[in-house]
Amino acid sequence: MDKTKGKRRFSRGAFLKGAGSALVLVAGGGVWRAVDQGVFGSGQGPAYEPWADWREAEGPMALVSAAILAANAHNTQPWLFEVSDARIDLFADRSRDIGTVDPFLREMYIGLGCALENLLLSARANGYEYALTLAPDRSDPTHAARVDLSPGGKEISPLYEAIPDRHTNRYDYDTSRPVLRETLDALGALGEDDPEVEVFWFATGAERRKVGGLLVESTRAIIADEEQSYDNGPKWLRQDQDAIQRHRDGLTLDILGPSAFGLVAGKMLPEPSEQSSNEFWLRAIEERQAPTAAAFGILAVHDDRDDAQRLKAGRLWQRMHLWATVRGLAMQPMNQINERADREAQLGIEPRFGDALKELLGDPSWRGIFTFRVGYPTEQAPPSPRRAAGDVVME
Repeated sequence: MDKTKGKRRFSRGAFLKGAGSALVLVAGGGVWRAVDQGVFGSGQGPAYEPWADWREAEGPMALVSAAILAANAHNTQPWLFEVSDARIDLFADRSRDIGTVDPFLREMYIGLGCALENLLLSARANGYEYALTLAPDRSDPTHAARVDLSPGGKEISPLYEAIPDRHTNRYDYDTSRPVLRETLDALGALGEDDPEVEVFWFATGAERRKVGGLLVESTRAIIADEEQSYDNGPKWLRQDQDAIQRHRDGLTLDILGPSAFGLVAGKMLPEPSEQSSNEFWLRAIEERQAPTAAAFGILAVHDDRDDAQRLKAGRLWQRMHLWATVRGLAMQPMNQINERADREAQLGIEPRFGDALKELLGDPSWRGIFTFRVGYPTEQAPPSPRRAAGDVVME
């Protein structure tokens, strides 16, 4: 049986096996805390229902139900939809930005592009033809896209079928299984029809070490920046079941890729300090995520401040991630280099990481906009909480 198939939940047996000495934490009211923290019920409750019931809606709302399952930075879900029988308009919810981590809203618009890709895949699967207009109202920068709908034939693609199975995988990747160059080329070819987006690959040992080293250095720089460190972590961390079910967004311990013991202990112990959270994050990148990547990729556009090009990059990332999911690959955004480059530009300081990005690409006509890793998984990634489709539709 493939160990990566199925949902990753903690049965009693798995809990006992994975927790080990963490069981001592159950004493003195710890059982109540274990339940409150979701030790025995990861990935359950209303916050996770959109992953299961995404096909139950009809008409244009079926498209929105697929769109809300898209990738997006920090699981902020920065989207709003205006829905009618013949049109869906996609808007950026600027109240859901991640501050100094994304000062120019680069990651926000990439996430909106991901939602748009899911929406369009769902349009075809639900019998709609569509006409897409990016940034339809230049006087309103929050108006990301307009999708005009008309009746058409049904086309249920493998990428559409993969929508509920696509999750960011932050675990170690299998270092015994390289990703072949033809697989990387096939991933990159998913965007070959759009000359405004390109994929740059870093797959040799030397290339991976170089990108991995920059990821570690940029992570340290984020941690050293008090304001950026706060925006990166505590603001969107959902530590217990009450917060998860109330907000239905953000980062949970389950999706951060800890070991079974670390997951149980993390939920049982008091809420960690910002410093200890940062140490965990840096250690994960330095010791597990960067070293086990089979390859790194960077999505690039010609103008990284142009919202339409950002949306196109997001559409490509979502398409690539769905394609990878169909083929049993794991993927994870790792945007620390880009985030520090944006922060340098915001503060007007020496562009250390901005220059590093340019050097990596080696072509001044392209601007790196999104960095990620790819490989074969050692663990199945769990779902993240999601707001219901009805909660993101404008009145």
